Amino acid sequence: MSNWEIIYKTNNPNDSEIVKAVLEDHGINVVFVNKMDSVNLELANSAFIELHVKPDDLVKARHLITKHSL
Repeated sequence: MSNWEIIYKTNNPNDSEIVKAVLEDHGINVVFVNKMDSVNLELANSAFIELHVKPDDLVKARHLITKHSL
């Protein structure tokens, strides 16, 4: 996974699931990386969730995120 690109970052788990679903619905493999500490949810503004895609899917994924205003 070291060559995968970060396509989306958020501190909102619901938003990340929506973006992940849209990308997967269009045939893009997505890796979900949760860097949020469940013990310190009150510090969620400094924590985040990342969605990663393969470099070959980066342009298509950016287009879909923009097209769907995600």
